[in-house]
Amino acid sequence: MAGSISDIFFASLGLTRTETGLRTAATAASRSLAMSLSDRSSGREAVDTLTAGLSDRLSRFSRALARFSWPSDASPLFRARLVVRDNGLDGAVAASTADSGTAVNPFKYFTTGKSAIAASGVDAGDYAITVSQGAVSRTADVAVGEHDTWGAVLGKVASAINGIDNLSVRAGVTRQQKSFTLDPSLAATGTLMAVSVNPLRRDQDVTLEDASGDLLDQLGLRAASTVVSPADVAVDMVGVNKLAQPTFINSKAYDPGAATTLAVGLHTFSLATGTGDQPTSYVSTAFDPDAATTLAPGTYTFGVSIGDQSRQFSVTVKSGWTWGEVLSAVSGQVNAEPVMVWAADGQSTELVSAPSFTLPGVTASSETVPVPAAAGGTFSGRVLTIATDSGYEGEALTLTDGSGGILSALGLTTPLRGQVVSVPVASGDTWRDVVRRMASVVRLATTRVSAQTREQTVPATNVPGKALSMKGVAADLVLLNRKLGETLALTDGASKVLETLGMGASLPGQDGEITVNGQTMASENNAYALQQGRVRLDALDETGNDLPLVVTRSMERLESRLGDVVDAYNDLRKYLAANSGFLDAALAPGLGRPVADNWSGLSSLGFSKTGKNDLLWIASDTFWHGVYTDADRAGATLATSPNSLVPGWKAAVASIMASGVSGYVLPETEHLTRVAARRTAADLERTNWLVDLRG
Repeated sequence: MAGSISDIFFASLGLTRTETGLRTAATAASRSLAMSLSDRSSGREAVDTLTAGLSDRLSRFSRALARFSWPSDASPLFRARLVVRDNGLDGAVAASTADSGTAVNPFKYFTTGKSAIAASGVDAGDYAITVSQGAVSRTADVAVGEHDTWGAVLGKVASAINGIDNLSVRAGVTRQQKSFTLDPSLAATGTLMAVSVNPLRRDQDVTLEDASGDLLDQLGLRAASTVVSPADVAVDMVGVNKLAQPTFINSKAYDPGAATTLAVGLHTFSLATGTGDQPTSYVSTAFDPDAATTLAPGTYTFGVSIGDQSRQFSVTVKSGWTWGEVLSAVSGQVNAEPVMVWAADGQSTELVSAPSFTLPGVTASSETVPVPAAAGGTFSGRVLTIATDSGYEGEALTLTDGSGGILSALGLTTPLRGQVVSVPVASGDTWRDVVRRMASVVRLATTRVSAQTREQTVPATNVPGKALSMKGVAADLVLLNRKLGETLALTDGASKVLETLGMGASLPGQDGEITVNGQTMASENNAYALQQGRVRLDALDETGNDLPLVVTRSMERLESRLGDVVDAYNDLRKYLAANSGFLDAALAPGLGRPVADNWSGLSSLGFSKTGKNDLLWIASDTFWHGVYTDADRAGATLATSPNSLVPGWKAAVASIMASGVSGYVLPETEHLTRVAARRTAADLERTNWLVDLRG
C-alpha cells in the first residue's frame, strides 16, 4: 500500500504527517498557555465571588441582629410594647415605651371647659394660688376683674403660674373640640387650662392649691388621671420641624489690660427672663443731688402714656435748684405728690404743686446709689425711675418730651424691659474690669442666668506688620433651666453699654417643634411625650417630612425579629457548608459558639438543630411557653447579658468584619486544583471517534 489510512487522510488535506505533527504541537502549546491563563483568571474570579457572597450574608445577619431587641417590660411580657421607627427617622428621633404602670403623664391638671368669650362667673377680687413642684413651693397673685371672660381669667392664671421663675411648671390655655383628644382622661370640651411638666424635668410631682380665695375651685381644676395601661398599638406620623436651642449671649473679646473706652459712671441696661409680661422702666442718669442743675430756669413739659391713657405734666425749674430738686419735682408730678424744695434765698422752703390724681399704672421712685467719680473714688448719686406698676406689666409705657427737653436732660429717654441693672465704670478701669463687673451684676440680679468670664485668643494689633495673637477676655451669659417659650432679653440703656460690648443675642434660643399626626407639639429641650407619657420621643435632627412611628406588641415584634435572625444565621451556615473547601474552617465554629454556650437555655425555649450543618429551628409553642413561664431566663439566654445568644453573635460578626471578610477566603492558588480541567474541541471530537486516527 502506498501508505497507511492516516497518511491517506492527511494527504487528502494537503498535508504531510511531518507538517501535521509540527502544527499540532504548536497548537497544543498555544492551547496549554491559554488554559493556564484562563485557570488563573478563574481563580481570581472565584475569590471575588466567594468574598462578595460571604460579605452579603454577614451583612444581612448583622442587620437582623441590630433590629432585634428584648422588651423592657419583662414581667407581664405579653402586655409590653416596642416602638419601631421608619428608616428615615434613624438618627432623627429616639423613641421608647414606658413599662406598664410606670408612665408619667406630662399633664398634671385640667380645668373645666367653657366658651372663651363667655362671662367667667368668677367673683371679682384678688386671689392667691400656691404651686408646688417637688420640694419647692411658690405663691402667685391673680387679680380677677368684674367683667373678665372665661378666657381672660384662664389667661391670668396661666401667666401667674408661668411667671414663677423657680418652677418649671407650664400652664397653657387651649381648646379641645372633641372629648379625649388632648388626653384620654379629659372629657371636657371648649377652652380650658392645662398644667404640664416636660418629661425631662426631674420633679414631676406638682400640686396646685388656693392660698387665698377659691379661684382654682371656681375654675374646676382637677388632677389628670394616673396612667396604668400599656401604650396603645398604633401608627403615628412623626416629623421633626426644628430643634430646641439654648439662649446664649456673649460679648466681644478685649485686650484685658487695655484701658476701657466707656465713660466713668454708671451704665444701665435691663435683662428679662420668663414668659410673662415684663415691666417697663425709664431710668435717669445718676446725679449728685446737691450739685446745681444746668437746666435754665423756666417751665418744662413732658407727657406720660400707658396703654390708652395719657397725661401731660409740667415742671417749673427755678434759679438755684439742684439736680436733686429737679428729680423730686418730676417724681412729684408723676406720683401726684407735692414736694418741698429750697427757695431761692436758701433760707426757706416752698411747695411745688402736683396734679390732684395719679395716672393709674405708673409710679416714680428715686434711690441713692454709689457712683464712680471722674477724679477717683465715688459719690452718692441719685437716680429717678419711672416704671409700670404691679399688674400693668402688659401695658406699654411711653415718656415724651415737650418744651425744654427735661427728659433728655435727665436721661429719661430709653425704655428698659425687665430688671434694671447698672455696671459701674471707675477711672482707670481696664476692659478686664468692665467684663468682670458685667458678669458680676448679672449674677447678682438673677439666679436664672449663668454669667461667666472667659479667655479667648484674639489678634493682637499692638505691633504693626506682625500677625500676633493674645489672650482676650469676654463675658458669656446663658439662660439656665429654660422653659417653653422663654428667652433671655437684654435691653440697652442710654449709654449703649451693650452695643459697646457687642452683646447681641448670639444664640437667642428657640423651642423645639415636632408634628404628630398633623398636630404640632413644642418642647423646650427636644423631649416629647405621647399617649399620656407611655411613649417617649427625643428629637435629634430635623426630618423634613413626616414618617411612620409604629407602637407594636413586644411579643409579636419579638417573634418576627427573632425569626429574621435565625433565618439569616441559617443562610450563612448553608453558605459556609456549600463552600467549605474555599473558606476558613474556623468560621463555622466561631459563629456556632454563642449557640453552644447558651444551648441549655435555647433547648428549653424550643430551639433544635437540624441537618449536618447545624441549622436552627424553633418550636413556636415551646418558645412562647418558655418565655411566659420564665421571662428572666429567656431574656438572659437571648439578649440581656453580654454572653447571651444575640450579643454573642453580634460580637462574632463584628470581629469577622473588622478583620476583613476577604481574609477568610483561602488563597487563589489553592483553588486552581479545584477548577475543572479544560477540554478543547479536538478532545471532545476525539472521544466520539471509533478509531483513534492519531495513533
